[in-house]
Amino acid sequence: MVKIIKNKVMGRMGGGGGGGGGGTTPPASTGGARTFTFLQAPTTVSSVMSGSAAMADGSSISTWRFGDGFNGDRTVPSPVIEATEGDNVEITLSSMMPHTIHLHGLDVDQQNDGVPTTSFEVQGSYTYTFTAPHAGTYMYHCHVNTNQHYEMGMFGTIIIRPSNGSTNTIWNNGPTFDKEYVWQLTTFDSTWHSGMGGGGMGGGGGSNLTRYSPDYFMINGIDGSNINSDSTSAITASAGQRVLVRLNGTSYLPGIVRMGGLPFEVVASDGRPLAQSYIATEQLVCAGERYDIIVTMPSSGQYTGSIEYRNIQNSAVLGVASAAITIT
Repeated sequence: MVKIIKNKVMGRMGGGGGGGGGGTTPPASTGGARTFTFLQAPTTVSSVMSGSAAMADGSSISTWRFGDGFNGDRTVPSPVIEATEGDNVEITLSSMMPHTIHLHGLDVDQQNDGVPTTSFEVQGSYTYTFTAPHAGTYMYHCHVNTNQHYEMGMFGTIIIRPSNGSTNTIWNNGPTFDKEYVWQLTTFDSTWHSGMGGGGMGGGGGSNLTRYSPDYFMINGIDGSNINSDSTSAITASAGQRVLVRLNGTSYLPGIVRMGGLPFEVVASDGRPLAQSYIATEQLVCAGERYDIIVTMPSSGQYTGSIEYRNIQNSAVLGVASAAITIT
C-alpha cells in the first residue's frame, strides 16, 4: 500500500529566505551494482539555497540544491531518486521559496509536471505523484526561472528500475551489468553564481543571462583532478565486467563522451531501449538527453574517460572533464 501524504501548495509570498536543511528522507547506501547513494520513492526533499561547491582551483562556488545533494557528499547535483516500474511514485517537495520539481522525460499529468506556467509553484509542500513508466534513466529539475535555478544545481537523476526489482538489469529481460555509474554532465559559469546566491530569485545580480561562458567543467559536480578521487565518477572494474554508465545531459552545453578509446554499446536513449543498439567510441550528449551505455572491460589497464564540452554550435571545445578508468 502506498503511503498518502497530504499536499499543501502555497502561493508566492514576499520576503523569506532559502529552503530548509536538506532532505528528510535518509539516502540508501550503495547496493548491488551501484556506485552512488540514492533516495527510494516515496521520498521527501527540501530546497536548499545556501550551499557551496569546492572547486579544484580552491574557489568556492555558491550553489542551490534539493535535499542533501548527490551521493550525500556534495551540493551539486541533487540526489538520485529511484523507483520501480509500475509503482505509484510520490516525491514530496518542501520549500520556503518558490520552486518546483519538473519530471523531465517522464509521462505525467499536468498537475504533476512541475511547469509553473501550466500548473503552479510550490511554496510550502506538495507531493508529486505519477506511475513509474518504462525502466530507464530520467531527469528532474526546478522549473522556476529555469535557466538560473538549473545552473545553481537544482537538478538530478531519476532511475526507474525494472518491474522485477532487478538492480543489475536495465529493463525486464534487458542487458545485464556488473557495475553502475551515473555521469551527470555539469558546467558552471561562475558569474551566474555571484551576488545573492546566483543573482537571486529574479536571476539578476552579477549574472548576465544573455551569455553563458562556463569556466568549470565537471562530472557529477566534481572538476579537475578531484574527479579521479571521486568513486562515483572515476571508474574501476575488473577485466570482463560489464559497466553501465548512465549519461545525463544536465549541462546547457553539448558534450562528447568518450571512454578512453574503449568501445561501448549504446543501448537506450531518453528512458527507452533503442530498437537497435550500436557500438561507438564516442557519444554526443546534448542538454536534456540521456543515454545508457555499457562498457565491457578488456584486460587490465588504465584509460582516461572524458567529457569534451563544446559550444552550442558544436564547433569548438570549451573545456574537458576527465576521469580515470582503472581495470584490474
